[in-house]
Amino acid sequence: MFLSKSVELFTSRIGKLKKILKSKGVQSFLITGDENVFYLTGFYGKDSGSLLLLTEDSLYLLVHFIYLEQAKKSIHIKNINIVCYRKNKFGKLVEMIDGYNFKNLMFEGKNISFGDFDRLRKLLSGQKKKLISIEGMVEKLRVIKDGLEISRIEKACRTADKVYKGIISLSASGIRSYKEIELAYKMEELMIKNNSSGKAFDIIVAYDKNSSLPHYNPGNKKIKKGLILIDFGCRFENYCSDITRTIFTGSNKICNEFKKIYDIVLEAQLMAIGECREGMDCRKLDEVARNFIESKGYGDNFGHGLGHGVGLEIHEDPVISTESKAVLKENMVITIEPGVYIENFGGVRIEDMILVKKNGCEVLTRSNKVFFIPDRVRS
Repeated sequence: MFLSKSVELFTSRIGKLKKILKSKGVQSFLITGDENVFYLTGFYGKDSGSLLLLTEDSLYLLVHFIYLEQAKKSIHIKNINIVCYRKNKFGKLVEMIDGYNFKNLMFEGKNISFGDFDRLRKLLSGQKKKLISIEGMVEKLRVIKDGLEISRIEKACRTADKVYKGIISLSASGIRSYKEIELAYKMEELMIKNNSSGKAFDIIVAYDKNSSLPHYNPGNKKIKKGLILIDFGCRFENYCSDITRTIFTGSNKICNEFKKIYDIVLEAQLMAIGECREGMDCRKLDEVARNFIESKGYGDNFGHGLGHGVGLEIHEDPVISTESKAVLKENMVITIEPGVYIENFGGVRIEDMILVKKNGCEVLTRSNKVFFIPDRVRS
């Protein structure tokens, strides 16, 4: 039963894409993004360089020999031709399409290197075919999550919550026994123990002044009493979660200033969550949090967008920012993550995963947002 539903799901996705391509007069489309290949076929060869070619009447998956068996076992949809190559994949591709009379091969420009683009362009010129980039064809389908995707994302979020609970249960004194990088590895260990297939991105553990760096790489700095920003995500069956918490492990003279900033960031986040629903402009949602932070005097210290979509990739459409032209729709999954960062002082960010609904939203990450972590945590 599950297999038949899976086949139906992938077949439906391919059908939707073909309908879009036909409406645009596209006769051939080359898909180069690993996540897009998976979304349409069920085969996920991370960094495999696989190619999925759609023509008006055929569907080809071109994989290296290393991934051939995996592809055969992963794909159950009918009418897909799995083609194996051992050396020159673009040469094999051009050989495959030699008998087709289309003049333009459309492809995903953002998912291919310039070197590969130039190599393929030269090969196609021998058939008098042009390589033309179009973007966002599959991504536009991926932006609205179906029931299966939402279920997997929810499980990734549940795992993230368990990981965070495991860290907090160490208590402040336990957390202070780690270096930044050690705590990051501890979190990854907890992910695996809680049935995650691994981290969704490089874990951020930023202690003290390092927390003012939004995408800090944890180092060998020993954690002591003070501020710690933790940003991490788990994977469940290829789908991601993303959560950030900022905690304080002990009191000192600068704690009151951090608590003041924390309360501002938390209020900004809760205000944005309260306005999140179908039909909301992403730009306006960003403004809800940004205007509040600006009113408190920290506008210059909030230098990134409010959030982003999450799914097979940790950063997907829609973008929630002042420049965004997107509008929220039901079953989009986004983050809401305002932050305030003060150079050489520290930073606060609070992030949750949100499922957009018609008349509101559901917060998918449910970890508590307690700022002070005591030396002894009650079970």
